[in-house]
Amino acid sequence: MGILDLDLFSRALRLRWLWYQWTDPDRPWVGTEPPVDKIDKQLFRASTTVTLGDGQIASFWQSTWLDGKAPMDLYPNLFRLAWRKNKTVKEELENLNWTRGLWRMGSVDEMAQFVELWDYTLNIHLTDQADQIKWNWTANGEYSSKSAYLAQFHGSYSTFKTEHIWKAETEVKHKFFAWLLIQSRILTADNLLLRGCPCNPVCIMCDQEMETADHLILQCSFARQVWQELAVWTGGLIYIPEAGVHLLDWWEKELKQLPKKIRKLKASVMIYGAWNIWKARNRRVFDHQVLTHVEVFQEVKSEMDCRRLACGGLEISFLNV
Repeated sequence: MGILDLDLFSRALRLRWLWYQWTDPDRPWVGTEPPVDKIDKQLFRASTTVTLGDGQIASFWQSTWLDGKAPMDLYPNLFRLAWRKNKTVKEELENLNWTRGLWRMGSVDEMAQFVELWDYTLNIHLTDQADQIKWNWTANGEYSSKSAYLAQFHGSYSTFKTEHIWKAETEVKHKFFAWLLIQSRILTADNLLLRGCPCNPVCIMCDQEMETADHLILQCSFARQVWQELAVWTGGLIYIPEAGVHLLDWWEKELKQLPKKIRKLKASVMIYGAWNIWKARNRRVFDHQVLTHVEVFQEVKSEMDCRRLACGGLEISFLNV
């Protein structure tokens, strides 16, 4: 189940404007400022390589014509001093226009960068061909929104094995909740405060500590009583969470190196347990209805029984039911 990061996907789509400035200059809006921000432009520079031809399209400072890099990124101090930041390579090479404003250099490093860039410009030989641009993330060198989206994850790494969630024997709403929960994205008090929403920051279930996803589901005294009931019911398949453990670590450790069928079952119990703790919290906040930990445990059993009767699934013969 693919869940797009809408911010990153929107950025990937906005890069289309910058690409079409190059590849389809007859569009009526070309020549106006496209609806992109500074980060969009940085990503576009990192995603493209420009080969100079006549120098009439490539920007001297902002296009990646210098060994696949843009001079503004290689020499940010010089770019800051330059007066003409949006001119083409051809315009800037004429009469050494690119040096305008650089007389204000005030450090040895800036002067060294100036000499280095000067040497590069001496080796530029413009031709009668048009400047060319290549998209770095596709085999054919053409922009695609998919490649632009995926490029924003390059270098990232996560041990979060989402397949354990999507293969669990629960309903889709439970799986989506678990996907949010393990990443601490459910709307607990800490996340509400970050969004500027006024709320009571203290956990309503124990009235002892700040409400976070880690605390509410794993460390709260109420939640630990629920996990205790589940541990007894499952004959030791479920454990009471360790003190101080984080949700992602808890999820990964509990499901590590288990047989496939047992892992699916345990993931289901963990998800149903967390889901019903969350529901009990919401009932207390919004409906002023207080459930005991035993009642929450019974809710877990009831939901799992309903799921098993409706959809079939693994027999839980080892459970103390």
